[in-house]
Amino acid sequence: MFSYHHFLIFTLLHFTCGRTVSVIYAVVNQMDMLFFIPLALFYDWIQIPIFGILLEQSTSRLKVLSWLKKRVNKAMESMENKAFLRRIINLGDIGVILVSALPIRGFGILSGSILTFFMKKGRKEGSFLLLTGSLMGIFITMALATSAMDLIKGYIR
Repeated sequence: MFSYHHFLIFTLLHFTCGRTVSVIYAVVNQMDMLFFIPLALFYDWIQIPIFGILLEQSTSRLKVLSWLKKRVNKAMESMENKAFLRRIINLGDIGVILVSALPIRGFGILSGSILTFFMKKGRKEGSFLLLTGSLMGIFITMALATSAMDLIKGYIR
């Protein structure tokens, strides 16, 4: 059953806390998978061109909103300083998919967008890799959340 309340919370969580938190919320609240999976993928798809434009403008003289530019620059610095991420960069396309898929803090569409920017991927290729990672990330998070809920239910009985 569709609930505007769940839809609103899911949307707010997705854009403030990330895909992992929003998908966990959907699983815990037993939202319809045929609704929240495409919605999460759509929300990630919306973010790709926004982050792409910000990355392109961060290297040009055009001014963007300062807080968004700071967020992108902070993420870029963070990626450059992590040896683990350097190894992922060496994986190429698979690395982009992994970075955008893994349900770990610091990974996701923003990090994947930065990685595709560093690797000089085209818009179409980069978007395809990011959306592939996003879809994989949704299913990974769903599997982990469902398994955790099953374990908790098993201990409660």
